[in-house]
Amino acid sequence: MFVKRLRQLREDRGLKQKDIAKLLNITTSAYGYYEQGKRNLDMNTLKTLSDYYNVSTDYMLGRTDIPLPIETFLQDKQVDEKLNDIIEEISNSKDLKYNNRQLNTQTRNFLIKMLTNTCDIAGEINSIVSDNSKNK
Repeated sequence: MFVKRLRQLREDRGLKQKDIAKLLNITTSAYGYYEQGKRNLDMNTLKTLSDYYNVSTDYMLGRTDIPLPIETFLQDKQVDEKLNDIIEEISNSKDLKYNNRQLNTQTRNFLIKMLTNTCDIAGEINSIVSDNSKNK
């Protein structure tokens, strides 16, 4: 999985192996060994590449299919705006359906509470992550 991701990240950006080799200050053939699975990345190289591609190391290693680092995801101001739009729509829509069944008032109120709690928790996590980043 790692070998496939490494190559895909490079190709998706229209880069050649020599471009990444230059970034890593290694030869093109040494970098090619990474993509062929003939050589393992050390921790510093893994971090350098994940930062360069703006993906998590877990994504590069195939441990998740979510490419964004959690810090990037949580700091996206659009997330809370989108959730607030959904909450407003649930509040204002009387004809809201799920699986072709109309949602009653109790269910709509439950969804609103659940989304509000989710926004609050995400905000708390974001504060912790931001504080930790500043302290490094």
